[in-house]
Amino acid sequence: MNQYLAWFDEIPDGDLCYLAGGKGASLCRMSRAGLPVPTGFIVKSEMFNAFMECNNLWNYVFEKLDTIDFSNDASLIKQAEEIRHHIIESPVPKGMAEAMVEYYTKIGSGHDPVAVRSSGTAEDLDDASFAGQQETYLFVIGKDDVVKFIKECWASLYNDRAIFYRREKKFDERSISIAVVVQSMISAQKAGVMFTSNPITNDYDTVVLEAAWGLGEAIVSGIVTPDNLWINKHTGEITTEYISEKETMVIRASERGGSKEVPVPEDKRDAPVLTNEERKQLVSLANQIEEFYKKPEDIEWAIVDGQVYLLQSRPITTMRKEA
Repeated sequence: MNQYLAWFDEIPDGDLCYLAGGKGASLCRMSRAGLPVPTGFIVKSEMFNAFMECNNLWNYVFEKLDTIDFSNDASLIKQAEEIRHHIIESPVPKGMAEAMVEYYTKIGSGHDPVAVRSSGTAEDLDDASFAGQQETYLFVIGKDDVVKFIKECWASLYNDRAIFYRREKKFDERSISIAVVVQSMISAQKAGVMFTSNPITNDYDTVVLEAAWGLGEAIVSGIVTPDNLWINKHTGEITTEYISEKETMVIRASERGGSKEVPVPEDKRDAPVLTNEERKQLVSLANQIEEFYKKPEDIEWAIVDGQVYLLQSRPITTMRKEA
């Protein structure tokens, strides 16, 4: 294991939350448990901290944060943008960049697309999810872009919405850091979100599935209304089923990487996304994951040729405890 990087199975359990961040820690745990998680590694929070120190950025960041007038949106947006720009313009030390590239080249053929995902050390807590507040970059290809987008993830720790949320939750900015997940990219034919218990009705017996064509970003970003199914996790009975008209999907943009929105083919727009077998697979995984974590989870998943992959799992923060 490198000082600053580690494969999913290499970080000790006791260090996961700080070194791998919330998203990274969850992926490491699921991977170790034998759940279907795509191959990947963690750029540990220690590398971000060392990068900040090498570039003398900490004092700059904290001074900027102290000048924010949180009653003025323009002040928050301006200072956050200046912090991110300063981070992005600072060089990654040669040894760190070389280590990132070395690990990247060991995924697949060494030129395969990867997802580069932020993983804050304060995210995915039981009472604060931070969902979607730092950046994710899809279909990243090539050594230079991997380094570039890892740094973009670091900078996203200081998005205006993330800074504001941390203030609302009373987090100490001086105790915050960020890791990055670099993971084999799943070119999903269908994808979605799964709640292992129903957060709408507080029903611990029901799995909620949301599914759309293409990558799950179409659902996460709100550009498509997904199919929605409520399924009894014990019997497999579908208690509620809504098949939406799905007009847009997100797919790989080109051989160079990236993603783009395209129209859903006519014959798929009103068709159910999931087959019966895929529904069964997902409900089975929901039960396994809830048993593994001992609490309800909010999961992102993707399917290629009938194979389900788990991309993320975080606690559902809105469930009330069973009576």
